[in-house]
Parts: sequence; structure tokens; C-alpha cells
Amino acid sequence: MQSKASSSYNKQTCAGCKHCTGTTLHKIFDMSQSPSVFKIVIISALVALACGQYRQIGGSLKHITASLNYIWGVNRNNDIFVCNRPCTRHWRHIPGKLMQVDANDYEVWGVNRHHHIYKRNVDGSGTWIRVPGGLKHVSASGNGYIWGVNRANHIYRCKKPCSGAWLRVGGTLKQLDGGYTYVYGVNRHNNIYRKPVDGSGHWQNIPGKLRHISGSGLHEVFGVNRHHRIFRCQKPCIGGWELMSGSLMQCDATINALFGVNRHQHIYHRYISL
Repeated sequence: MQSKASSSYNKQTCAGCKHCTGTTLHKIFDMSQSPSVFKIVIISALVALACGQYRQIGGSLKHITASLNYIWGVNRNNDIFVCNRPCTRHWRHIPGKLMQVDANDYEVWGVNRHHHIYKRNVDGSGTWIRVPGGLKHVSASGNGYIWGVNRANHIYRCKKPCSGAWLRVGGTLKQLDGGYTYVYGVNRHNNIYRKPVDGSGHWQNIPGKLRHISGSGLHEVFGVNRHHRIFRCQKPCIGGWELMSGSLMQCDATINALFGVNRHQHIYHRYISL
């Protein structure tokens, strides 16, 4: 699993946090887990105590994505930036121009205004590698697969590491995001759908309306509607969306955090309790 996880702990005051129960603590301190997983769970449990509030991150972006150790984004000029987590405004400019990016724990993928596809090491090292194909939106967070949509809203998937062997998937979507079990997407009418991330099965409609969706969270799907209101739904999600506080135009979830940008291109971060 290529999880989007956090390894940071921000000691911030919180109002309305969820408190750990005995059952939660038992799960948190399960020593049968591997050391790396145990470390992530412990840190995630600590940051969850500071959940419930949004923290603004300095900078200005129109699109954001996050991985285990890095935050990536592009601004209104399609300039590309990366920041080590926890980000405190120390953004590094990365050469190139992209209009949308999506990161997993190993690579960041993106598309430019000509719908050319590129990938690069998630730490920003190396150079951009062009991948054959044409997409207007790409998702790198899916378990084992890269997903994307082209200018006609046709859907494609490519088995990782993906060298351009795209397979057409039935249906049309304007935006999508891969998770561990499912890929989630929205169409031009803002209807919501999910499908097994390996491309098997059929698209299942999920009640609700969203203009942007993030399926890369550990336990929840997140999204924003046309009024920039933020919603979440417990995976595998069959509806029952919960309205969250705040206002965002686009968001991206990790194992324990939600990142997003609002209509003013301000950047926000919120911890999520496990």
C-alpha cells in the first residue's frame, strides 16, 4: 500500500477534539505491528489530539497534494513547489510548469497545460520524466495503479510504475483520486462514483454531489461541493456525507491529515483523528 501518511507532530491547541477511548488506545499501542507502522500510528495518535482546527500554511497555491514526508503544489502561474512536512512556508521552487500534481510516497505525478504527463521523485531530486499519453488530471495515490482523465473526460489507468501503457476504462469523469481499495471520481454533473482500484467491476454511484474528491485518506473520503463546502464519508462510503467546518476549493487527504486550498489560494492543513 502506498499510503499518504504524516510523520509530523504539531503541538497546537484544539477545540472539539475527539478523545481516545480504551479501545482506541488498545489499537494505537498494538505492539504486534511492524516498527515503522507502529511509529506512524503513535505519531498519528499524538497529532490527533490536536485535531479539529485548520492551520494556515504560508504561501499561495491553486492545487495541493501531500505524501508521507512532502507537500507539493502549483500556483496560478503553474509554477511548481515542494515543502518538507511539517511545512512552515519553506517552499522550494521546482523547475517546470504543471497545472495539477498528485503525490504518493515515492513519486509525484503531474500534467501541464498541453496535457503532457510527467513524474519525478517525491523528494524533488532528479528530473521530470515524461510519460507517454495525454491527461488533464492524474492521480498517483491508487494502490498499484495510476489513474487519469483526458480532455474528453475519458478515464484511463496504468499499472505502476507506468511507462505509458494506458488502458481505457468505461465511463466519463472530470476528476478522480485513487485509494487503497477503490478509485473515487466525479463527473461533469458532480455525481460521485467509485470502482475497485484495479479497474475490475463497475462504477457504483454514491449519493451526493461534489466537484472535487479525495479518496487517498486512510478511513475517510473527502470532497468539496460547488459552494466550497467540505464533506467527509466513512470508507468504503455509500453516502451519509458529514459536513465539516471551513471552505476549500480543492483538497487532498493523507493517513492523518487533510490539506486544501481556498478560493483565495490560501493553504490549510487539518489533522484527522484515527
